[in-house]
Amino acid sequence: MTQLSLWLACIACFTSGITYYFCPKARPTQLIGALAIALHAYALSLTLLDRNGFTFLTIGLLIAVIGNALLWFSSRDKDLSLLMAISFPLTAIIIALNAIQPWNLHELHSNSWGTSIHILIACVAYSLFTAACGVGILLSIQEYQLKNHKLKQLLRVPPLQVLERLMFEFIWAAFIFLTAAIATGFYFIEDIFAQHMVHKTFFTIASWFVFAGLLIGRRYAGWRGQLAVKLTLSGFFLLMLGYFGSQIALQIIMH
Repeated sequence: MTQLSLWLACIACFTSGITYYFCPKARPTQLIGALAIALHAYALSLTLLDRNGFTFLTIGLLIAVIGNALLWFSSRDKDLSLLMAISFPLTAIIIALNAIQPWNLHELHSNSWGTSIHILIACVAYSLFTAACGVGILLSIQEYQLKNHKLKQLLRVPPLQVLERLMFEFIWAAFIFLTAAIATGFYFIEDIFAQHMVHKTFFTIASWFVFAGLLIGRRYAGWRGQLAVKLTLSGFFLLMLGYFGSQIALQIIMH
């Protein structure tokens, strides 16, 4: 049943990506997107029950479903169809990897409810930062095309002011969850500075300082545009390097 639900969710996400690209304004497109998210969430719940915990791939599955849900709700009054035409097919790949399980991965935590809460909060933060980066990339491309007078090549996205406001809304929410994730990590994880965790802790805290600096600069110096996007991508890179980079090295390359 788990395998079937994963493949159904994979097909639904891929189909949704196609419809968002070719039929962005059609009402069925939003319905197909909602169905894909629902099937994804159902497949995730069965996967967690079947595998009795989180792994590197199921973490990606959780981040993806939260990210797509955020974009889906945000797109109800903004045209984010181009971004969703990319995110849903990428999600389909993550779901397919969970179905195939090409690597023998270990669980990433014990059966501690506190650690599970920490992982869930961190996943919400990662999802929000991922959405912020996606919006930021669209903002950067759109701004570049406007400055270079390539009006005929403008992307199918909302105005710059709307994109920038949405990006910072995602960043503020993500920063709050990242702060909570760091706090719960220090509280619930006893060996947070152990050898196999110290790099993750370092990069996560470094990312926190980057985003804190960005939000302070936005508030008091009016940072925006390309500078804001570059700092967002830099902080996101540090965050992903700390978690996914180390997991790829420890569980896949060195396995």
